[in-house]
Amino acid sequence: MYDEPRGLTLEPDRSSRHSVGIHASPAEVYLALTDPKELSRWFVSEAAIDLKAGGSYRWVFGDATGSSGPDSLVASGEFAQIVPHELLRLRTRVEDLDTQLEFRFDPWRDGTVLTVSHTGFPGEEAWDDVFRVIDQGWESEIQILKLFLERARGMVRQSRFHQVRVPALPEALFDRFSTPAGIIGWLAQRAAAVPEPGGELRLEWDARPPITGRFLVWDPDRFLVMSWEDPGAGPAPQHSAVRLWLEEADGEAATELSLEHRLFAPAPDRFAPFDWDAALERLIKSVRSIPA
Repeated sequence: MYDEPRGLTLEPDRSSRHSVGIHASPAEVYLALTDPKELSRWFVSEAAIDLKAGGSYRWVFGDATGSSGPDSLVASGEFAQIVPHELLRLRTRVEDLDTQLEFRFDPWRDGTVLTVSHTGFPGEEAWDDVFRVIDQGWESEIQILKLFLERARGMVRQSRFHQVRVPALPEALFDRFSTPAGIIGWLAQRAAAVPEPGGELRLEWDARPPITGRFLVWDPDRFLVMSWEDPGAGPAPQHSAVRLWLEEADGEAATELSLEHRLFAPAPDRFAPFDWDAALERLIKSVRSIPA
């Protein structure tokens, strides 16, 4: 077991902390976060890991993973403490700021409670946007890890990115992704949705099988994450996660919409991407009548 530091400690101004229950053993969750091959299946395009206290790690986010655009993003640092299957503590720099990243693996029923904490962020307003991105990222990534370990283990991963400006405010667009009335007409012909964290989602069309899922992360008018299960035409359903970011355009009654669809498939030639380009065109047409 690991020893907790004793005595008086000072909490950082801000910290990101999220937990999720995963139907996988602590050893399996630990492997998914420390093995370069496993990390590349759900999180990064490539990873280099020296798994020992003081050892370095390097995560590369390329255009096939959690980074839109052609340029790769790199996160790196070193392991501060390692207790296999129980605890990982890492030191990492965020925009020249030293921060601490921790993963805890607690046994839970037939699985694991994974808790991720990213601490050391100043409380100043200048750090608001950076902290929000970090916080949204970890909250959603551990949900995607849960999806991978429970539904898509051993599969390969691909992300598709879409960015558009929509002539409507974020609150109207959030409803268009999360309520039956908002979804019908641009995303699906029929829809059922429970608009709350953990709520179920069902999208139906006349010409294809329905897509089912849940709302995994719920940050009204700013950020939404959904799981999708698409039976498609193959022998097994395709599992995926849809992440949506909404940011009000400066000085306009419009929203910058960014969407990532992260898909898992048995092989690289088995991906069946959703036609988001056509859907987002329908969305833009459908909101032109919404009052600013």
